Amino acid sequence: MNQATSNVTEGYIPNLKPKRKNRIKEGILDRSLSVLNIALLFALVLIIVVPLLSYFSLAFSDPYFNDEITIFPTHLSTKAFEYILVGGQSKVFWRSFFNSIIITVVVTVVSNLVEALAAYPLSKPDCPFRGGIMMYFIITMLFSAGIIPCYLLMHQMKLLNTIWSVILISISNVGNLLLFKTFFEGVSMDIQEAAKIDGASDFQMFFRIMVPMALPVFGSCCFFTIVGMWNGYGSAMMFIESSAQDAYPLAYYIYLLLAQASLDKTDDYVMMAAHNIEAAAMLLSIIPILCIYPFVIRYIKGGIQIGSVKG
Repeated sequence: MNQATSNVTEGYIPNLKPKRKNRIKEGILDRSLSVLNIALLFALVLIIVVPLLSYFSLAFSDPYFNDEITIFPTHLSTKAFEYILVGGQSKVFWRSFFNSIIITVVVTVVSNLVEALAAYPLSKPDCPFRGGIMMYFIITMLFSAGIIPCYLLMHQMKLLNTIWSVILISISNVGNLLLFKTFFEGVSMDIQEAAKIDGASDFQMFFRIMVPMALPVFGSCCFFTIVGMWNGYGSAMMFIESSAQDAYPLAYYIYLLLAQASLDKTDDYVMMAAHNIEAAAMLLSIIPILCIYPFVIRYIKGGIQIGSVKG
């Protein structure tokens, strides 16, 4: 019987725990920076969350008690939502809501498809005039044609006061094109050569091989496009007059609502509950993005990283 066995039989259990590895001690500066980062993040969260809670409480509170509202609702009421969804603003709201859906879906699908189709040949080293074409795209990122030429173009095409003016001006997104191009350049040439040997054409290779592999990048670009189009109202301000209510996107409608340009000035309740109605409209506009986000979060996490590293 060896020494270890005899010690166990005598009731002595040796210490079998592994020795704790030495850890690098953080200096005072590192700890201070960590505390500062946590404090800044906490402050940033408060800056974002507190206004949202304020609008939430304002939307669900009775307008007779607006002076008592803080970050929690006072005297719960849904009259502001009723006014927007089924009341005096229901027609304009629902029309603007569906306009935004049409604009967002068309721009997201067409824009990302066109950008991917343009990025695929530009990712090939043997693409003719590759450098010149890329320079042309990059110049459009740095310099804009300006508001007046765009307005005159839409006027000549007779697209003013229509949603198609907003759609056409938003199709191009060179940033997403560069992201697609970087991803396609990182795809192994062995995969593409094997597809060519099997008889795949360029279009078959793109739609059957490249697109499925690039789904994370598509997911990220599509989500960013959706958020930008859903919340954007700059193009609508340029091409849609305030009198053309049938062409309002939702963000433009809310902008006018916040400016109190479309509230009923003859209704005493509406005049008193103007801020509650504005808060309710803003909350309703956030709901579609919140519903989409859980389904694309995995693509957002991995999509940009996949397209940012070659090899």
